[in-house]
Amino acid sequence: MSEVEKFIERFRTKETIEVFTRGCCYWFAYILCGRFPQAELMYDLTENHFMVEIDGRLYDITGDVTGEYTPIPWDFYDDIVHKRRIERDCVLFANLKDT
Repeated sequence: MSEVEKFIERFRTKETIEVFTRGCCYWFAYILCGRFPQAELMYDLTENHFMVEIDGRLYDITGDVTGEYTPIPWDFYDDIVHKRRIERDCVLFANLKDT
C-alpha cells in the first residue's frame, strides 16, 4: 500500500465515502493536495468528480481510482462559465438554501 493510500485509509469510513463522493469530492482532493505537495487537482467533466493525480496515479476518498475516470487538470479546464458554476455549487456551496 502506497503512502497516499495509507493516508486515505485513515479517513475512509462508510460515512466519509458518501460525503466525499456525493458533493464534497473537491474538498477531499484539497486535503490530498495539502498533504502531498506533488498532487495535482484533476476534474472529470463527465462524472463531475474531483480527484488528484500523484506520481501518475489518480486518488479520491475510495483510494486509487486510476483507470476509472478520464480527468483533466483543473487549472487547464477552460469552460469558464461551467467552471464558475462548479466553483459556486461544488466548492463554495453558494447555491444552498436555508432550511
